Amino acid sequence: MRPVSLILILFLFASLPGFSQLFPVYPEKELGQAEIIVTYLKTYQQDTLRPRLRDDRMTLLIGEKVSSFYSESVEAFSQLSKQFSSVADLQAFAADPANIPRSAFLYRIFKNYPEGKITTTDRIPLDSYLYTENLPLFEWTITGDTDSISGFKVHMATTHFGGRDWIAWFAPEIPYNDGPYKFNGLPGLILKIHDTRNHYAFEVVSIETPKEKTPIHFTEQTYIRTTKDRFSRAWSSFLNSGFLGTDVVPHNQSRNAMINPMSRRNNPIELTAD
Repeated sequence: MRPVSLILILFLFASLPGFSQLFPVYPEKELGQAEIIVTYLKTYQQDTLRPRLRDDRMTLLIGEKVSSFYSESVEAFSQLSKQFSSVADLQAFAADPANIPRSAFLYRIFKNYPEGKITTTDRIPLDSYLYTENLPLFEWTITGDTDSISGFKVHMATTHFGGRDWIAWFAPEIPYNDGPYKFNGLPGLILKIHDTRNHYAFEVVSIETPKEKTPIHFTEQTYIRTTKDRFSRAWSSFLNSGFLGTDVVPHNQSRNAMINPMSRRNNPIELTAD
């Protein structure tokens, strides 16, 4: 099934005038070159009342000083969207369900950009947002337990973050103190991490050394600059407000089809601001 949030975005893009301006090509600032490319499978329970787990493939590009974390399918869609010049282009593309991104997560997380900070870009239709935080100083407890993941010896560590208790497995022989989402600070790459309620989990799928130059890019567009707390409140307000009004989504049946599933996204990865 297509993520409803992205169906909504596509619907809004196709409904507004000046469509050709909705997928502009923005300049990209190179923050560094990726030294390794790590792919994770993210599984998550988006609704606390429904045990169904969803999944998404995520990419982590790690450079010498900066890393970038994002959804694989959203990145693919973003690159393809640069070719759209008309509503007809979008309609032809969206006619094939295989072309629609599976991810409901539009964020990009840049660790140590700027230095000592995390920068997150995200969207609430039809605006792009940006906020920065201090790079989290995780209080990890290395337990002494070991295991093997993808042929690497891994060590277990625990921490508390965002209102959840987390269990991580990291590989000291992969000398990057990075991992999926905002997790970092262990003496080796995090290959697997999950919260103790198993609402969110990330597990490595592949680790590659780029065969050609792979820049870590930051898209320089006009963002609404905000804070994490204000962005979270804006997102909640968006979900609870009936979206953008009946002038944009006029048909009750269509609105209900989008609003009901969107309202079930009630289980964010960060429950609290630690």
